[in-house]
Amino acid sequence: MPAARGSARQDPQKPDVIRLDTALVGVPVIVTDRWGRLVTGLREQDFVLRENGETQEIASFSSTEAPFDVALLIDTSRSTRTKMNVIRRAALDFVRKLKPQDRVLIVTFDEKVNFLGDFTSDRRQLSRTIRSVKSSYLTSLYDAVHITINEKLVPVRGRKAIVVLTDGVDTYSRRATYESTLELVANTGVLTYAVQYETRNIGGPTIRPPSIPPFSRFLGASFVAAAQQIQQPPRRDRYITATEYLQSLAAHSGARYMRAETIESTSYAFGLIAEELRNQYTLAYYSTNEKRDGTFRRIDVRVGAGELTARWRPGYRAVTLGETEQR
Repeated sequence: MPAARGSARQDPQKPDVIRLDTALVGVPVIVTDRWGRLVTGLREQDFVLRENGETQEIASFSSTEAPFDVALLIDTSRSTRTKMNVIRRAALDFVRKLKPQDRVLIVTFDEKVNFLGDFTSDRRQLSRTIRSVKSSYLTSLYDAVHITINEKLVPVRGRKAIVVLTDGVDTYSRRATYESTLELVANTGVLTYAVQYETRNIGGPTIRPPSIPPFSRFLGASFVAAAQQIQQPPRRDRYITATEYLQSLAAHSGARYMRAETIESTSYAFGLIAEELRNQYTLAYYSTNEKRDGTFRRIDVRVGAGELTARWRPGYRAVTLGETEQR
């Protein structure tokens, strides 16, 4: 994650903007062996970092023993209203799988983004908070990602992540977009895990098959013919867009996207995420390329000897001179 050398200076007139002096680039890394098992016990000297092919000096290194700050984002829009009890149980199970010293922030999003308290390791408090979650109506997914990163995760030092449970369909965001949140995640390096469940037939209108034109048999033939002359662009399936968004969100941060075929299977997905968070390394470096030219910088990680595989975020965009970084 790009961060200031020293403390970040925040513009009081723009609460979402932090001005950075020298970029510290954070790179969360997940390491597995040839069988896909998570690898622990690695040291700083086991890693080689490169940016655009140039080797970078590792400025800081956090092992798997360091505590985590996790923002758990829960979709509480209309589509969840029949599944809220299951969602609560899955969220409680996820919190129990984390280490005792890990802190969790519960965030719900519907037509608003709601911070239910602050980061805490108090499991009793988290349990009470999760049990209090209720469904509402619309979905501000992009705003939830944007606001949580800017207001809650940027000020946090050390290992941090977002875990979002949603169908991925945004219906009400006003401050952020599909594209802006992907860039934000890529530039900040906040691990963003996405667990997607299907709500196509939950809480929405029944979809009429396209072969049955509604009302046409009651209209005059000339009216129908005239209507057919109007060329309407095809509407893209919003669930395809949702899936592509959540997959990209995870890929841009080096995290993982998982699809829960049923909402009941989210507990298994949360278990996999908790295991990765417990066994993740965080490397950081000051780029040798000091240009502020707005170009994309590709990050590459090599780890250890033998048949080890690493997963990390692919890169970030360097800000231009005079540009403020939205983090």
